[in-house]
Amino acid sequence: MAFFGFGSQYENAGSGISKNAPKKNSFFRFFEMFFERFWKMVSLSLLTTLFALPVITLGPALAGMTKVLRTYVLDKDGFMFHEFWRGFKENLLKTIPIGLVDILFGVAMWAALMVYPAMGEQAKAAGDSSLMYTILCVISVGFGLTVFMMNFYIYPMIISTDLSMKNVLKNSFYLVALELKTNIITLVLIMLIIAVTLIIVFLSNILAFLIVPLILVAFIGFLVMFNCYPIIQKYVIAPYYKERGEDNPEYDYLKPLDPDDAVFIDKGGEEAPVKIKKKKGTKVIK
Repeated sequence: MAFFGFGSQYENAGSGISKNAPKKNSFFRFFEMFFERFWKMVSLSLLTTLFALPVITLGPALAGMTKVLRTYVLDKDGFMFHEFWRGFKENLLKTIPIGLVDILFGVAMWAALMVYPAMGEQAKAAGDSSLMYTILCVISVGFGLTVFMMNFYIYPMIISTDLSMKNVLKNSFYLVALELKTNIITLVLIMLIIAVTLIIVFLSNILAFLIVPLILVAFIGFLVMFNCYPIIQKYVIAPYYKERGEDNPEYDYLKPLDPDDAVFIDKGGEEAPVKIKKKKGTKVIK
């Protein structure tokens, strides 16, 4: 039975979906991939928050989350806790210092925003120029934001490559500069998400306890991975395998199977549509 003329299209079998069909717009693909794994994202946020609570384990917790989000960005699935634990355990010693440095820079940037403007006001009150304090504030914040954006690449490279920490940091800095537009867009989106969250926290403290640990952590992490991991693939991972004449193993699951080994052959988009004959006496509302 058709409702308002739309239901009849589901009565007949179509030709299927071609595996070579054009990809969706990145905006729609992002939300489609996120909401397909929404409850996994909720679990991942809680897991990351729980493992990061000792503070010293912030870096390893972010590495574990990044390990899981990498599989999602590659549109693959796996056992979430297993992937998280692998990312956490295998990169424990590497990422503890990174997490502590991130905290240090966060505190330093906050202090710069508090101290330098206040010193500038004092200088104005004394009849002196406040320009020096303004310049110091801008430099401090700019340096802090650069380090923050480097984290878009540090954790993904740690969990997906065998690069030394020196090369990870060097490549992260280069990628921040090389893809500055993408990094600034990602940074602005994160700031907007945090601003909206703070407004919700201000309006309802109860909701804050639900939004931050349940959704926000994995949502921001997935946003960063979705925007920035393709850049790592383009400039770091792909050249590595190209230099050796090998294919990137991240895309092995996209390769067609040998016909002799395949259980079935995907004919999506190629099969002839099948029309179902309607029984007599069946009334179709158009």
